[in-house]
Amino acid sequence: NTENNNNSNNKNNNNSNNTENNTNNEQQEKEPQPEKVGTIVKTEDAKGIFKVTDTDSKMPEVSYKGTKKQATVSIPETITDANNIVYKVTSIAKNAFKGDTKVKTVVISNTIKTIGANAFKNCKNLKTVAVGNKVAVIENEAFYNCKKLKKIVIPKKVVKIGKRAFYNCKNLKTITIHTTKLTSKNVGKNALKGLHKNVVIKVPKSKLKAYKKLFKSRGVSAKSVISK
Repeated sequence: NTENNNNSNNKNNNNSNNTENNTNNEQQEKEPQPEKVGTIVKTEDAKGIFKVTDTDSKMPEVSYKGTKKQATVSIPETITDANNIVYKVTSIAKNAFKGDTKVKTVVISNTIKTIGANAFKNCKNLKTVAVGNKVAVIENEAFYNCKKLKKIVIPKKVVKIGKRAFYNCKNLKTITIHTTKLTSKNVGKNALKGLHKNVVIKVPKSKLKAYKKLFKSRGVSAKSVISK
């Protein structure tokens, strides 16, 4: 009898363990997963269109593709989808605001690393852009022909300013540059051509001489002031 009872208990334990394992497996199967790369994410917590760019990181990543035309836009650091999965917003997509004549102010969050090509091209009423401190790449023609833009800060992490990035920003009078990583290899042709003729460019002390030569070769006028 004792042996039979032991066998019965073992069976019960095994059944219990199997049930528990099945429940755990079901929960794992039902656990929501990030959308696939290339998918447009729908979200209620942030205005805008977001596209999945990476699901291999600790937190999946999306690119900001634009929004309904409005005067002031704040690009968020993260968004949450319908399944409560949180995505980090790490780039502004190519052509995101291209030709948007309504936008006047843009705040770029501190998770953004790349401002895509043509992102703000021909945003003729864009006056103010607050650039997040993680931005590393400003692609070709990103701010092309933003005629009302008056000032811009280039953060420490920037390692590329593409061709014609600020071309014909004719009212751009103040540029503050914190990065020391700019060279003739990573600042594109005519990147700074067509700015206000008396533009003042503040640069790191250690790069004053090099940046004077570099920026003038990229279109800055002879009347400009480049200082530390």
